[in-house]
Amino acid sequence: LLSGTQGLLILLFLEAISANSCSHHCVCFPPDHKPVRVNCSFRELTTLPLLPDSTQELYLQGNKLETIPAGAFDNLQMLNIINLSSNLWHCDCGILYLKNWLEDQVGSSDISDIKCFTPSLLHGTSISALKRSELPSCSTPKILCSDFLFHDAFISLFVLAVVLICCVLIAQRMKFTVKICDSGTKIPDVSSSVPDTLRRRRERVSSRSSAGMPAMD
Repeated sequence: LLSGTQGLLILLFLEAISANSCSHHCVCFPPDHKPVRVNCSFRELTTLPLLPDSTQELYLQGNKLETIPAGAFDNLQMLNIINLSSNLWHCDCGILYLKNWLEDQVGSSDISDIKCFTPSLLHGTSISALKRSELPSCSTPKILCSDFLFHDAFISLFVLAVVLICCVLIAQRMKFTVKICDSGTKIPDVSSSVPDTLRRRRERVSSRSSAGMPAMD
């Protein structure tokens, strides 16, 4: 248990040091574990370096940055000055974090100097002037009323077809035949279906009745 606690404390200590240390891509002043000025300009950076939480001035101009990951600047609570000009900013839906963050930093930078490099339709446009509907992969596609009508009509026809098929299947199961006999049709003799013993008994009763003899059960 003690070794586990010690390992956790060491991990937290290293994380605290890394959060307040200067990246090797930048020049920091003062050069200790809590730098105030961080200069990462003209380093051909394509990704944002690790920035100490104590940063008050940040210079990132003249690099090849295309975007800033969401939340990357949230820990810079003491930041007063930032320069992000002359980068290759790609203005799609992912640039909205940077746009919104810069708008919240009143007086910390000149937002008009931060301009889109790509796509070509937005080249030279200031990030502060961007609208969400102008950004690729960020605008909501329009849905026409005709699409709803076609969808509803298709569903109605499908339901109607299912009902008709069910009715046909039920009708086939309930099918029966009615035979009509005309005057020329021979009707089977019902008496032939009477058992022989019963027929002979009826004949004896009939003969005794004609002879005047009492009938016997």
